[in-house]
Amino acid sequence: MNFCRNRDNPSDRPTALSRRWGFFHWVIPVILLLVGAAFPLCLVGCAGSSPEQCSDPGGVGFSAPEDSLGIEEFLALESVRRQSRRAQADVWLDRSRNSPKANDRIQALANAAGLAPDDPEIWLRLAKIWRWLGNNLRTEACLNNAAAAVRKLGRKESDLLDRSKRYKKDAALRTAILRAWLHYDRAEYHEGLRWAKAATQVEPGNELALQVKGVLVASLGHRSHAQEIADDIRRSRGFKTDSAWILSNLERSWGRHREAFNYFLNLRPNEEHASECFRDMGLAAERVAEWSYARRWYRESAAELPFKDTSCVVEITHERLDWRPRSSQQPVWMAFGRYYVTGSRSAYTAYVLERFDQATTPDEKDLWGGLLVNSAGICIRLNEDKPWALRARGIVFARTGKEDRGLEDLRRAAKRLKDLGVEDARVTAEMGHLILIDEQPRRAIPHLRRAVELDPGNAGAWSDLGLALIMTGGGPEAERALTTSIELDPDSATAWYNRGLMNLHANNLDQAEADLLKAAELAPENREVAKLLQRIAQKRK
Repeated sequence: MNFCRNRDNPSDRPTALSRRWGFFHWVIPVILLLVGAAFPLCLVGCAGSSPEQCSDPGGVGFSAPEDSLGIEEFLALESVRRQSRRAQADVWLDRSRNSPKANDRIQALANAAGLAPDDPEIWLRLAKIWRWLGNNLRTEACLNNAAAAVRKLGRKESDLLDRSKRYKKDAALRTAILRAWLHYDRAEYHEGLRWAKAATQVEPGNELALQVKGVLVASLGHRSHAQEIADDIRRSRGFKTDSAWILSNLERSWGRHREAFNYFLNLRPNEEHASECFRDMGLAAERVAEWSYARRWYRESAAELPFKDTSCVVEITHERLDWRPRSSQQPVWMAFGRYYVTGSRSAYTAYVLERFDQATTPDEKDLWGGLLVNSAGICIRLNEDKPWALRARGIVFARTGKEDRGLEDLRRAAKRLKDLGVEDARVTAEMGHLILIDEQPRRAIPHLRRAVELDPGNAGAWSDLGLALIMTGGGPEAERALTTSIELDPDSATAWYNRGLMNLHANNLDQAEADLLKAAELAPENREVAKLLQRIAQKRK
């Protein structure tokens, strides 16, 4: 990745990992900086000019060489072999610096890391790139490898004896700061603050550590501490925008969104992490429905991204999760057509839900479902369109085998939406569906009846209602519900199956056979359909 600004100065985040440290003291991250474990790296992405071109999970693959090794395996090699691999890694590092295309730079760094995994500099470069490209899991893996490599520095077999104690300290510092920013990106403020404090333990007074510590403390609502940091920055570096950023985050954490927005008026971030500051400015504008400000500041955030080659980053405009406000379409920038880079987090989450609903293969469902759960979780922690984020996450959980978690999210979403005066047909239908598959048809029926009242065109809800009525003995009404479902969606194997089951129980064998044959045509792999057809044949004998 080409960086526009010099970010190599030593003073300078799966689907969603959130660590829970319990009662442990915050200095533990300092220790962990030096004891990370090595992970094999396989980098996946693609380049293109539109989300559709980049979204194929089976696209261009980035992977380390076949002979990639973990750090301990690498250090166990004979010196001659280590030196040979390190020389090859240096060639790939040169290519990564000189390649104009982001894809080539990522591939080159992946090759270098696989050849010489004990060099923390390679892992830190990869971590920085993947954080900017929005892949939290790869960022985390790279930072774990960087921490492991830092721990190995100084061993005689490392062949990196020119790396001084100062370099080791700087590498540990940069690892901690990157971890803090990764958790900040994900609105995991407690975890981020632990790493920010770890960074200040490595080097007290470091400006970049103080910067990320300030925005994290403010985001947690620690008023006196946040104001103290903002005052210190204002006194020592009055030209910096950090103090306004910190105070705005503080107001946001206390729910004072207009005051948070006002701090950003006439602010022009122009230093390290300006892109993140503009992103937070856009979020503050969204909170108070200042849509034009939000769009302008998100575009400023994209302009401040440290990329020269933007071929792997695409821009879209999409409705936000909460579609009710006027002029709510907002821009989003994605890497490889899938990973959030900057822009409206709400609009990105709504886009990912749309792609999940459109997915036609299990791999696509897994890809977009994982991205949705991750992004909706960030929205929930940010309290950004929280009822709608709970709705989106509940839908994905419901459709990916996590029924209990889905029902919990949907119930929370329904309650919060009701407080807003909204009754959502899909939430009601999904809740009815989950209660039905939990074999509680009587409890499911009121939800499903209400769902078809709110949205008479929901074929799935009509089918679920028909099945629930079959299970409770409501024959004529069940037939009407299933027939309506079939009329709305003639390709629904489930509706044909359910009506065939109903007719079989009513001993209407001809109609049952016709319905089940249609279900078998639509779902030839379904064994239950074949079993019912065999039962019909036996009844006729």
